[in-house]
Amino acid sequence: MSMEHISLHPFRQDDAHRVTELINSPGVQQYLTLPIPYLLCHAQDFINRCITQHLPHFCVWVDGEPAGCIGLGNSPGGDPSEQMVGYWLGADYHGRGIATRALLQFLPLLPALAPHCRRFVAFTHVDNVASRRVLEKGGFTCAGMITAYQGKQLPFRDAFLYTLSLSEVIDRTFTLKPWQKSDTTTLYNLISPEKITSNLLIPTPYQLHHAQAFIQDCTSKPSCRYAICAGGRIVGGLGAEYTPDEAGGQNIKIGYWLGTDYRGQGYATAAVKLLLQLIPVLMPEHNTIYARVLKHNTPGAGVLQKCGFTCTGEVEYDTGAATPAKVYHFEYGSANV
Repeated sequence: MSMEHISLHPFRQDDAHRVTELINSPGVQQYLTLPIPYLLCHAQDFINRCITQHLPHFCVWVDGEPAGCIGLGNSPGGDPSEQMVGYWLGADYHGRGIATRALLQFLPLLPALAPHCRRFVAFTHVDNVASRRVLEKGGFTCAGMITAYQGKQLPFRDAFLYTLSLSEVIDRTFTLKPWQKSDTTTLYNLISPEKITSNLLIPTPYQLHHAQAFIQDCTSKPSCRYAICAGGRIVGGLGAEYTPDEAGGQNIKIGYWLGTDYRGQGYATAAVKLLLQLIPVLMPEHNTIYARVLKHNTPGAGVLQKCGFTCTGEVEYDTGAATPAKVYHFEYGSANV
């Protein structure tokens, strides 16, 4: 028996009918705090808020069809250093391990979705044994049964509190985390070898003050530039930034690199795929997503192709040198966004 393909996608307006159907399937509302009956207008309002407010909620797809939801919300106690994880699936998808697999896909997105969060919490009704197992398989720790949280009454009378720290997410998953000042030396040591700089459009030789300036820029303002972390170790970096297009709109340019010891292990492909999942929430207003690689950087081009990019031609890139660099221009198909 083949295993279902599970993926996370932003909600679309035309998902409303399907969401209404799923939530009204038998047993789904038992442990949720939603309007009863749950009408199409409720689903339309929820999806509209997800889209217009860029909420960190994702539709769980199973074999190409919407099956449920997973996302982040404010903690009941109002602590800004905490975020609450929640999820639900339609009745036909219960008992098949789908919620666990969706949670394991969601966890690597958390450091980027909630960069100022230090802890994630989840609450399960005392009778919802299946949900407790999902959280435990996802690495959450049960902190006991509660009736209120930080002085706030919970939506249901008794619940189990589960917690997972940001550091645990970073240590246990392949993820993207915001750069910190303490990463400066690590960044410099990884990116400064000529084998790395020769494939990147960055200063060469790359010196410590370049790393310091980069980290300072990342930490002083909102930024979609991240350290790629495998098991808590920084192995490279990637990021996305807005660039203007000819029509006055905005495109997104992405870039990535890996330390020499971490190449050939699939890290770059996995990191770019994570970034593409984050862009609809973190950088929703855009037209084309593109990347450029130097002509000799065959592995870099291969990563883009594996992630759904297509080479559209060759362009010149001004690096400040006497002769512009020759680069390949890759675009991510709008149908894949």
